[in-house]
Amino acid sequence: MYNVFRTISLLFLLSSCSLFDNEPKPLEPIPTFFYAEINGERYDANRASASMSSSNGKSFLNFSGSYFYDDLYPFRKKVLFFVVYNEATINYPLHFDSELSNEVGFNVPVGAYYENDGDVIISDYQAPEDSNGFVTVELEELEDGRKTISGTFEMTVYLNKRIETAFPQQEQDTLVITNGQYLLELRDFRDE
Repeated sequence: MYNVFRTISLLFLLSSCSLFDNEPKPLEPIPTFFYAEINGERYDANRASASMSSSNGKSFLNFSGSYFYDDLYPFRKKVLFFVVYNEATINYPLHFDSELSNEVGFNVPVGAYYENDGDVIISDYQAPEDSNGFVTVELEELEDGRKTISGTFEMTVYLNKRIETAFPQQEQDTLVITNGQYLLELRDFRDE
């Protein structure tokens, strides 16, 4: 009887041992955030994303933080950045770059703010001449192979176009975005 008990105890111990566990353990989520102040009011994104792709020898980094209103769904506000990423550069200016736009073949807004009602952009703000605006970008590869980007940002964006609606920012033609900070997991499509 003692041998049976010992054998069952040994099997129980071995079955709980990680040596026999072939399933990979799930990765801990990265504690991401994206926030700023817009005209002095706190802006905390409740959804944020970052991705990087490449074309013609250049790496394009696109990241944003959106805020969805529960009571106004599908209305959302979105702060967006689009930069040509360079490993040697941390600080990126946010003024419109017409030479870069011509080179890549499309309008590169660099820093922007949008208000969407579903798929329709109802307000489009750009930072075309903001010589003081900036975004900093630091890329880090984690031990598990995932990548993150983090940094700070500030910019002044000006109304480019608006569809008249009754949503919160519609009366303002200039938005001053300050004290921006973010940490996001990066989806890097350059190697695919």
